[in-house]
Amino acid sequence: MILVTGASGCLGSHIVRRLLEQGEAVAVLVLPEDPAPALAGLRERLDWCEGDLLDPASLVPALRGVTRIYHAAGLALPYESERQRMFAVNVQGTVNLLQAARTAGVGRILHVSSIAAVGYPARQADETMAYNGDAFRLAYMHSKREAEEQVRRFCAEGMDIVIACPSAVIASHCDVLHGWGKVMLDLQYRRLPFIPPGGIAVIGARDLVEGLQAVMDRGQRGERYILSAHNISYRELFSCMADALSVKAPRWRPRSLAWIVALLRPLDLLIGRVPLRLSADVVALLGRQVHYRTDKARQQLGFVPSQSLEDLVHETAHWLTRLQERER
Repeated sequence: MILVTGASGCLGSHIVRRLLEQGEAVAVLVLPEDPAPALAGLRERLDWCEGDLLDPASLVPALRGVTRIYHAAGLALPYESERQRMFAVNVQGTVNLLQAARTAGVGRILHVSSIAAVGYPARQADETMAYNGDAFRLAYMHSKREAEEQVRRFCAEGMDIVIACPSAVIASHCDVLHGWGKVMLDLQYRRLPFIPPGGIAVIGARDLVEGLQAVMDRGQRGERYILSAHNISYRELFSCMADALSVKAPRWRPRSLAWIVALLRPLDLLIGRVPLRLSADVVALLGRQVHYRTDKARQQLGFVPSQSLEDLVHETAHWLTRLQERER
């Protein structure tokens, strides 16, 4: 039995579907109040376990008979006000799961971390990058890094855990409140007035799940692997998204964003509709070329992404369109 945490989320739901397609017996950990729309129609094929990473007792029944775990649960929000929640879920939740898994005798665990835990480079980087967390006041970044440190502690104590660090995931069932789904909706309804001057690394769900399975099957215990597919500028990404949504991309490309956010933040507080609830550190990232190399995953695991940027963006846009049609 394979357990997937975060199964109702974007990445977790794609992992679940791939495992079912391959004939695996799959258990999912889902919050009791979560309607889990991303798993619609799959409940009868799954060992459905309601539980919470912050409630260790609820993890015990979920781990019965489990031999492997894809730990994809996590909280990613751009707001420093959510620091306590992110550390609770991303760090303490991971510790609780690993303790319960050790007691249950689980064989191997794949911890889904993030490129944020590697660090945010000014130029293309790999797994050996010196972590630059001191340069950023970003709760998500620090919580994912601390979670990795806890994973390494359990590894040192004998557990078999491997680490995957995905770049930004653009796929169906993405977050429409805070994540890429919201970005695409803001673009569709012309709530994004400009294109950031920096760049980003992205990957689609299809390639990422294949990469995660490669890490699970062939990754070396205690090692981390960056999984990414495209190093692109925000201009390229937003142009591709605009094309997929049949809208025009913003034309304004400011050289600096700090003064723009300073201008818009009071409006956001007043009307709650401006999409930039960003700290100065997030703004700084939007001006960087945050790109990564995947040589390690390619050489050690045979990881070769195949999904084009256009394909993964259009696939996500199609899902977003159908979602809006169902909600009308």
